[in-house]
Amino acid sequence: MDYQNNGNGSHFGNENDQTPQQYEQTAANAAAATSFMQHSGIGALSNQIAENFEPATAENAITDQRYNITIGVMLLYGFLVNAIMCFVFEDGIIGFVSDIHPLLFFIGYMVAVLVGTLICAYSKSAVGCFVGYNLIVLPMGLMITPLINLYQVGTVRYAFTVLCVMTMVMIGLAVAFQDFFLSIGRMLMACFLIAFVGMLVLFAFNVDLGPFDYIFVGIFSLFIGYDWAVAQRVPKTTQNAIRSASMLYVDMINLLIRLLRILAKNRD
Repeated sequence: MDYQNNGNGSHFGNENDQTPQQYEQTAANAAAATSFMQHSGIGALSNQIAENFEPATAENAITDQRYNITIGVMLLYGFLVNAIMCFVFEDGIIGFVSDIHPLLFFIGYMVAVLVGTLICAYSKSAVGCFVGYNLIVLPMGLMITPLINLYQVGTVRYAFTVLCVMTMVMIGLAVAFQDFFLSIGRMLMACFLIAFVGMLVLFAFNVDLGPFDYIFVGIFSLFIGYDWAVAQRVPKTTQNAIRSASMLYVDMINLLIRLLRILAKNRD
């Protein structure tokens, strides 16, 4: 691994230290679990529960252009907040995470993103959805800040570039083949569940999980296309744009984590 030796990423607890490899895998598991929350029915972006989306009325309907711009702005906002956390306040955040027992930290993380997912999914106002979105973005930022600081800057930059390219490609494919992406939702969720459970079982036995990174790159790439396709089918409101952005944001964070792991291993 091309872990950087900056004095920050080597420990994540006091009496109960985690190695970089352990934290890396635990963070990947937690991010995948967040995606599971959103795609399993707790969130609101799926064909089966599309009725949870705020219906468009004469008062709250917005144009397609404004709807898609809102999704883009929300995604930029989420990644900007995370970038500030990772590169401006990294010392304070890593110190904060280091002072908390790893188990307590990840329990707190899961509770926070669950609450954020529920608020974002079921709030009737754009402000409420935005609050819920922040309860996803901020905990994920706390989790990925120590993770990002494990890697060389060049690896992070390259992974983010690949993420942006892959995201644009999948959105383009989702626009061109919307019906196909809408049709693979259940199959994609089944593949995700099989891979996620298999990964957790092998993780418990301390087995190398490298091949799963490639599997999850494929799964989360398809989730980006699927979530974009569904986002274009729901009523065009500001609330629904924020909900759609929250789904895509979690997809992209998961994809970024897997790309970082793959690129770091390839640079050994």
